[in-house]
Amino acid sequence: MRKKGFTVFILIFSLLLSISVLANQPITVTIDGRTLVMDTQPVSRDGRTLVPLRAIFEALGANVAWDPVARTITSTRGNTTIFLQINNRTAKLNGNPVILDVPPAVIDGRTMVPTRFIAESLDAQVNWDGQTRTVSIVTIDTPTITIKTIPATVISITDGDTIRVRLESGKEEVVRLIGVDTPESTREIEPFGMEAAAFTRRRLDGKIVFLETDVSERDRFGRLLAYAWLRQPANDNETEVRANMFNAELLLQGYAQLMTIPPNVKYADMFVKFEREARNTNKGLWATATPIGEPITGIAIASVDLVREVVRIENSSVNNIDISGWILVSERGNQRFTFPAGTVIIAGDSVAVVSGADATAGTGRLLWTRSSVWNNDGDPAVLLDAGGREVSRRG
Repeated sequence: MRKKGFTVFILIFSLLLSISVLANQPITVTIDGRTLVMDTQPVSRDGRTLVPLRAIFEALGANVAWDPVARTITSTRGNTTIFLQINNRTAKLNGNPVILDVPPAVIDGRTMVPTRFIAESLDAQVNWDGQTRTVSIVTIDTPTITIKTIPATVISITDGDTIRVRLESGKEEVVRLIGVDTPESTREIEPFGMEAAAFTRRRLDGKIVFLETDVSERDRFGRLLAYAWLRQPANDNETEVRANMFNAELLLQGYAQLMTIPPNVKYADMFVKFEREARNTNKGLWATATPIGEPITGIAIASVDLVREVVRIENSSVNNIDISGWILVSERGNQRFTFPAGTVIIAGDSVAVVSGADATAGTGRLLWTRSSVWNNDGDPAVLLDAGGREVSRRG
């Protein structure tokens, strides 16, 4: 009897431990099979998942307005209007009251809204997988793919990832290509920068392109943010993107590294794959990248300054270490910087990766982007080697 009782105790303990581990796993939200990129983690309350306000509305194509005084949220898409108020269980859908299981809430300074109510109000289907803790949203009109593009003539090339175009109206626009970052070839000359600019000039100068925007249409410099299609796309599947999108071609040919800045992440999963292919085949930037082998010791993230946007990588070993093709990740926003070919950290020395409006490249300083990357409220920095293995983490 004692043995049987002990066995039952072990089974119950194991079950409770499994439930505890599962409950602590992060929640993932997907829309039509693509992971929803959010700058803060979803929260579970009373069996319902709450997600950041703008992430869910904008991903489902809805406009959203926040009134900080009344603490109300109003969203519209077509003929659908959704009204919510913080800590109020009564929402309104097209003016009709709906009682929510869980009301919207402000959690750690972020406005969070109930996923299922939002998605189903916008004609989507919602499923929950308790084993993987995944909320799967499927839009009703998924089979119908409509890609809106703007035809434009390329009139000049600034550098590998920035072009100037003339629209059909005669208006001229500076276009920053989404999701890619080529080495500098203007204010600073970085390795392979001139080659990347020459490639873009050869492929685009004087040509007609079809510009597709994402969630955010412009950056803080007023530049139009776009994917440049070489011909009018029939759909947005991987085959079409590989064959006809210039942003993808820059990555596939090794002239650019990945630069993901939410909420413009429509093709982010494909772009990760394209960069990996170029790196594994030693194309362009990755021609001298370190081959994937045994893990390297001695390299670690020494410091992370979220406000000044400076991450310092240190080599504490007695050997010089080539980190070409390694990746620095801002975990909160899933933004990635890939170290360019020829990046070697001298034994006992360090290198800084800088970003933000005032960031500049120089000796021991690699420029990521002049956009802000790091979340000041907390954002772990993760260093991956060329094989995608975690080498160091800080924050």
